[in-house]
Amino acid sequence: MNKKAKSLDLHGIGCSPGIYIGKAYVVKKTNYNLPRYWINNKEITSETERFLSALEKASEEIEKIQEKLCKFEGREQINILDTYHLILQDKRLRENTIKSIKEEHINAEWALYKNAEKIKNHLIQHGMSHLKERANEFSDIQERILCHLLGKNKASFTNLPKNCIVIAHDLSPAETAQLIKYNIGGMIIEVGGTTSHTAIISRALGIPCIVACHQASSTLLSGETIIIDGTHGKVITDPSEMLIEEFTKQQHHDFELKKIFLKETHLSAETKDHHRIHLTANMELIEEIQSIKENGAEGIGLYRSEFLFMNQKKLPTENELFKSYQMILKSIYPYTVTIRTLDIGGDKVLTTYPYEKETNPALGLRAIRFCLKEKAIFKIQLRAMLRASLYGKLKILFPLICELEEIRRAKEILNEVKEELYREDNHFDNNVKIGVMIEVPSSVMIANELAQEVDFFSIGTNDLIQYSLAVDRSNENVDYLYRPLHPAILRMLVQTLDAAKKHHISINVCGEMASDPLYILFLVGMGFQELSMNALSIPRAKRMIRSITQKQAKKLFQTAIKLTTASEINNFAKSQINKLFAKEPYILTL
Repeated sequence: MNKKAKSLDLHGIGCSPGIYIGKAYVVKKTNYNLPRYWINNKEITSETERFLSALEKASEEIEKIQEKLCKFEGREQINILDTYHLILQDKRLRENTIKSIKEEHINAEWALYKNAEKIKNHLIQHGMSHLKERANEFSDIQERILCHLLGKNKASFTNLPKNCIVIAHDLSPAETAQLIKYNIGGMIIEVGGTTSHTAIISRALGIPCIVACHQASSTLLSGETIIIDGTHGKVITDPSEMLIEEFTKQQHHDFELKKIFLKETHLSAETKDHHRIHLTANMELIEEIQSIKENGAEGIGLYRSEFLFMNQKKLPTENELFKSYQMILKSIYPYTVTIRTLDIGGDKVLTTYPYEKETNPALGLRAIRFCLKEKAIFKIQLRAMLRASLYGKLKILFPLICELEEIRRAKEILNEVKEELYREDNHFDNNVKIGVMIEVPSSVMIANELAQEVDFFSIGTNDLIQYSLAVDRSNENVDYLYRPLHPAILRMLVQTLDAAKKHHISINVCGEMASDPLYILFLVGMGFQELSMNALSIPRAKRMIRSITQKQAKKLFQTAIKLTTASEINNFAKSQINKLFAKEPYILTL
């Protein structure tokens, strides 16, 4: 075994913050030699049957994994398995492989490899992040089928040591989901970006994680002690006792600071000059309610309701949705819960829906477009929301609105639902406020007109930045172009805020910008009064807001908006925030 150089530091993209010191566990892919040989006419039937048997076994394998994970109903880390069902049902893979066996007279392994590679290359060439992710899923399915053809066992986590740091070139959705049952300390992945399935899961589980850490699996050795810093994207190998002591102290320090922040959650997020900011929580899982309360959220600013639909063998019924919404509203009362209607499509799929293949799903049938097309599904959700509205304070939010016709049609359907409930003598709050998500450039440009149709705006900065700057956040090659402080983005935020003020409707920011101190400074300076974020980010955001004045933030933003490049604004923001928190730098790093 070749020994590596000592005290070598590796770098990547920190996608889930935190420090962990532990033993490395390098995940090695299954090794196999792909057999290639010709077959005669008599062997075609048996070779075809061998392929179909392996395909069926792979399908059963995925089904077993999903059944084990169904007890985590609604969790995003489970939903990523849904696309596996679509892949296994893909006629191209099945029919083209059989066709190759019959017409080219080649063995099943060779035929499978040829056709799977064609599909993967087609997906990768499209260049969109969700299609690249689908290519990774095809790789995992291909490997599972090959293992069954060859009578080999696929690499698994059966012998995964407790509290280890998992290192891999990449982890498929199925592999990553299996990590739920293991108490791991961290993850280091050689590829991917901040929105990859590994990044999503690590944040959901609160596990330090680094992606795009090149050559990690070939550089690191299983069993060696390493330090992972998921905040700064840094890995320290063979750390000295001094470094271990230093990072252990930092771990303890971070833990104690979080305890201090939690003690202040009862305080309001009010600047020193009495500018009140309302901090609400983004929510995906019903299990998050306790954390939302503990971290001092003033309601739920964005509930992503599609997770009640995903990872299900059948669509939820109206009563099932009603019970979930009722419980959430009662639990959060007297605060408000904003429920976003079904935002499905793109990289989020329903196993129960017969999707047509789209060249570019991110720009296809998703969100409000899906709901307007599938009116019956949309109405079931709206009926459940309205019925639940009697048990708390509800707002309904429509996603990906691009034009006035869409919001008007959505309102018409909502009114149809109200009429149906009236006729059935079902009671509900007839004054439920409705809003639209501002997440595409067109909605910014018609914000004045949209503001006259609704009661509130919610700015989804994640998609707004991505669509406006044409940047795939999960693509590490262009990740540097994802600039929340790009002049165009700041101007869009101001334009949307001005439209809301002009027409006297409320507005909040619910994207990742809302949880980062660097951006909160400018959002306060612009005049936003509600920010919605991950519940765990609220205590730090509250502490930061209470440490500044709105006058300071406004003055700094007015200077920043005059700058001409994202780099200039970013550098200015960093220099100013470092000055403001020179005595409390931990606010910026936790």
